[in-house]
Amino acid sequence: MDKLKRKQALPLELLAPAGSYEAFKAAVENGTDAVYLGGKSFSARASAANFDLEELQKAVRYAHERQVKVYVTVNILISDQEFPELLNYLYDLHEIGVDAVILQDIGVAELIHRIIPELETHASTQMTVNTSWGVRHLESLGFSRVVLARETSAAEMKAIAEGTPLDLEVFVHGALCISYSGQCLMSSFIGGRSGNRGTCAQPCRMTYQLINDKKQNLLEEQNIGDHLLSPRDLNLAEELAELKGIGIHSLKVEGRMKRPEYVATVIRLYRQAIDRIEDQQEGNAVAPLLTPAEHQELLQVFNRDFTNGYFRENLGAELMSYSRPNNRGTRLGRVARSERGRLAIKLEGSLHPGDGIEFWTGRGREGVTVGLIWRNGLETTEGLPGETVEIEFSGIAHQGDRVFKTNDALLMEKARHSFQEGREQRKNPLTMRLSGHVGEQLCLEVMSAQRKVTVHSASPAQMAMKRPLTFDYAFQQLGRLGTTPFWLDKLEMEIDEGIMLPVSDLNEMRRQAIEELLKQSRQIVDRQTYRQRVERWKERQAFERNSSISLQKDILPQVSVAVSDPLTLQAALKAGGKRVLIGGEHWRSRRSFSLEEIRGSFLDCRKQKVDCVWRLPRVLNEAQSESLLIDLKKAAEWEVKPKIMVSNLGELEMLKSIDREWPFEVDYSLNVFNEGSLAYFRKLGAQRITLSPELHHEQLAYLAKWSGTEVIVFGDLEMMVSEYCPVGATLGGKKGERCARNCMKESHFLRDRMKYDFPVETDQECRMHLFNVKILNLYEELAQIRRMGVSTVRLQLTRQTPAQVQQSVRLFNEAWDMLQMAKKGKWTSNDGMAELSTIFPEGFTKGHFFRGVL
Repeated sequence: MDKLKRKQALPLELLAPAGSYEAFKAAVENGTDAVYLGGKSFSARASAANFDLEELQKAVRYAHERQVKVYVTVNILISDQEFPELLNYLYDLHEIGVDAVILQDIGVAELIHRIIPELETHASTQMTVNTSWGVRHLESLGFSRVVLARETSAAEMKAIAEGTPLDLEVFVHGALCISYSGQCLMSSFIGGRSGNRGTCAQPCRMTYQLINDKKQNLLEEQNIGDHLLSPRDLNLAEELAELKGIGIHSLKVEGRMKRPEYVATVIRLYRQAIDRIEDQQEGNAVAPLLTPAEHQELLQVFNRDFTNGYFRENLGAELMSYSRPNNRGTRLGRVARSERGRLAIKLEGSLHPGDGIEFWTGRGREGVTVGLIWRNGLETTEGLPGETVEIEFSGIAHQGDRVFKTNDALLMEKARHSFQEGREQRKNPLTMRLSGHVGEQLCLEVMSAQRKVTVHSASPAQMAMKRPLTFDYAFQQLGRLGTTPFWLDKLEMEIDEGIMLPVSDLNEMRRQAIEELLKQSRQIVDRQTYRQRVERWKERQAFERNSSISLQKDILPQVSVAVSDPLTLQAALKAGGKRVLIGGEHWRSRRSFSLEEIRGSFLDCRKQKVDCVWRLPRVLNEAQSESLLIDLKKAAEWEVKPKIMVSNLGELEMLKSIDREWPFEVDYSLNVFNEGSLAYFRKLGAQRITLSPELHHEQLAYLAKWSGTEVIVFGDLEMMVSEYCPVGATLGGKKGERCARNCMKESHFLRDRMKYDFPVETDQECRMHLFNVKILNLYEELAQIRRMGVSTVRLQLTRQTPAQVQQSVRLFNEAWDMLQMAKKGKWTSNDGMAELSTIFPEGFTKGHFFRGVL
């Protein structure tokens, strides 16, 4: 059986979120196959309630008793100082019996595969993997599952599934990030709350204006809304059968920050849809997987409008919720009149006391909770579609104002009832067989779907004097399974007629059998063995660190300059640049390097003894990867292979597929945040590694001991990369065109509510790249950075003019050379800072150099 057919044969897994124990129970009791949740540490939803170890142990036991799996999120970047705590935590998770951990940090992934390979690992969507090449690399790392980037299309999913034995997981419902997950630094740089550390403040849900160089609001006349980075919610409920055919195994619902009632409702509805797929496969007529009423419940529980995201194509404006970033509710009707403390509403939907409703008026929105309801002057408990009812209301509303229901009291009560303590319904059927003869101990065999156990009565059976053991009585006693996760489905009896057994014996046999069934039979690595593995890992890490430190002495510190077009390359060389990074994204606003120009640039740089590196784009889809692969194969035939800087795992895998010895470097987009990640890429042959821009100076100093570290000290900070382009989506084009190519005609910015203007660039693939308002500038910290021992400092100048590049490179080269020659006393930052301030009037930031993200 080929990979795709094997995947299609697997049952779909419904994977639910749980940010609290209540939400966890809501998911289990409403039919989920697995739950993902976070501990108190190392979780990408740090503001959820999350689970301490005791709660986690309780949750795992509850889930496993009901054949539900538990995956724990360890999906943030981990600092070196956190590794001792992490080592203990990982063993605790293994000992508790979690089914897998979900990871972002590649250093943590390799750590687990070395010290506790028994713990299954899933690659988080935060790893930004959206191609078969990236998945292939994760396969070599030991992952068993990959959570694909939300931007992956159906066709790309199928191509990936056909080429990998790994399980594939995709998001099917809930909130969407506008940026590629793992590549968003917007919250981090604006407010110090890092998405890569689980504390994203969601600045994408705030208001923005699209402006040009002249500071004109380009959308002022369109009145589409100001939430220009706020997507709708994902809903793939009707695409589940197609996902199964594509080869997707796990269907993930987003929502660890959502209340339990939301989890209960969404999981119940998706469970029903999945079950109906099986009916359709058995030959029944193809029909929608959810009824109109069920779709209405999905809308009612929470929506920002729904979208199928990038499943089919890039939707542009249809992906977005421009008018509001939070729950829209469902259309309830319109205001008919308002008088004497009452408001009359012409209903399009049902209304009950306790419902939350919201009025959309010309002045904004006003919400109330419904109390008493009147129909024709009489109090009622329900208003129905088509009726006009009155409610108590003391606010301001006018005839014709739209009314939306934002909270359905009956739906919430239905959801709460499903996971109420003591009302658990998620139970497994048991078959029991009671057999034996007079004078012998009776035998009770108990069979679940997974196990079979056998117990015997404490005393032998006897002939009954008055009340023999009947089938009905035995079924009644053996079926008293109470709060256990079982119910008695079938009972078979093979006993002599007219015998009896004390009721206490029957009850004890039942108790023993259930206790045996609930025992978890799995192998646990003993703590001593684990400690020995950890010690070996520490020794290896120390050896690699020391080896790298010794190599560091032989590397001459340099200033590295990243440029994106031939003109700025010449400016960098003219200013005395000795190391250049060429390529990267191909901006639509300027002419980029062709492959032949990259080749020519390498030849020119070799003649001038300049270290030249071909820097690859940050994000590529499947088709773009194949195009790059063709170019790389051509470059492999050049007289001297160009040094390559990879920006994602797929690019690294492509490079290695052509030549395992091809020299390469690692860009900052791979989020190298600790020694484990450094060691991993060094082991694969990376000559230089650019460290994460979210590192604090003390973390940088620790990692700078390793050879080949590069730190970005100046230039543009890219905060977001997105398949969605606000320029093309909102400004439109001629009839039949999705985009008018306005990005090629003038510069664009997103202005926030504080009047800060964030530059927008669009690449040749029409992705949007959003940059920080201020330029990163660590010029004044160069002496400190030099003392750290950093191998290379980088100027990120991919959007600057040739004049800006030339002046910046000259200033940093002069400073770096002075510091390198130990002439610090002859150099001060004052003059250079004054000149830089003139060149870049937008102002500067020191990024995370002093504040960090921990």
